[in-house]
Amino acid sequence: MSRRILVTRSEEACGSLQELVAGCGIIIVPFPVLRFEPAGDEAGWSRLGAALNDPDFPEDRWILLASPRAPERLTAEARQRGFGAVLSWPAAAVGTGTARAARQAGLTVRVTGPGTGLGLAQILTSGEHRPAAYLFACGKDHRPELPEALIEAGAQVLTVIVYRMRPTPPEELPLPELPVDGVVLTSPRSARYYLERLNGRPLPCPHWGIGPTTKNAAAALGIDCQIPARPELESLAEELCTI
Repeated sequence: MSRRILVTRSEEACGSLQELVAGCGIIIVPFPVLRFEPAGDEAGWSRLGAALNDPDFPEDRWILLASPRAPERLTAEARQRGFGAVLSWPAAAVGTGTARAARQAGLTVRVTGPGTGLGLAQILTSGEHRPAAYLFACGKDHRPELPEALIEAGAQVLTVIVYRMRPTPPEELPLPELPVDGVVLTSPRSARYYLERLNGRPLPCPHWGIGPTTKNAAAALGIDCQIPARPELESLAEELCTI
């Protein structure tokens, strides 16, 4: 008997998770409470241009990625704006999903950290990994822990916003068809808008957060979440296959 798991992402973004759980009889039901939009960060690209023309800008340069939504937009905008050369820089990614998206966009991933920004920062500021400058391609509402940790360790971080997520209007997001056997909340903002769309009443089933940050945000909203052993899709899939 199949089980239906609601995930607060678009159908396209749910594809990898669906592949991982298909053999367990699980059907992923997309519930995209946020929708993706490109963002033109003129100031960010200008800062990058100025840095590249600065003779004191470090030669050790990396691309920094914390979301699988960022690589495709980064590559498209960099080429459009005449910054294609930066795409040859090695990339460091938060989690296997972001690393996979980066490779699909043609980037060279040299470091894949765990599914948290602080986890990647720890790798990049210890041992053999001590790059000096990062182009952080991110969303408008990105979390600050990763760039802040790198700056604190003495690195330079240039932030360029390449996308934004906006709430999906209620009329474009029908309420989910029941029954639903579980819900996956994929970010703190998605937890908030999930609850709003459900009129403040979470579905009566187990909930998972993609990681500890989302779990804590959901708890503040009154939603009790489990989290996988590792904040990665593969670990989440293992958990879902046990229900």
